[in-house]
Amino acid sequence: MKFETTIVTGDCPGCEEKTILVNIYKNYFRCINCGEDTEQKINGVIKYLKVDKKTELRVSELEGFDG
Repeated sequence: MKFETTIVTGDCPGCEEKTILVNIYKNYFRCINCGEDTEQKINGVIKYLKVDKKTELRVSELEGFDG
């Protein structure tokens, strides 16, 4: 089994702190301070936005994902 992840620093919109964010799936990251899931948006600068409560990472979306 191959497992790869990305760890970055960024501003969490949940706890409003500069923190470490861990990649959980494609462009989704989780704050290690508060556990908030964020989506990475790149448009000249990298921003992390709160994931809407209606947005879910479903098992079907993760098929083929090694992790």
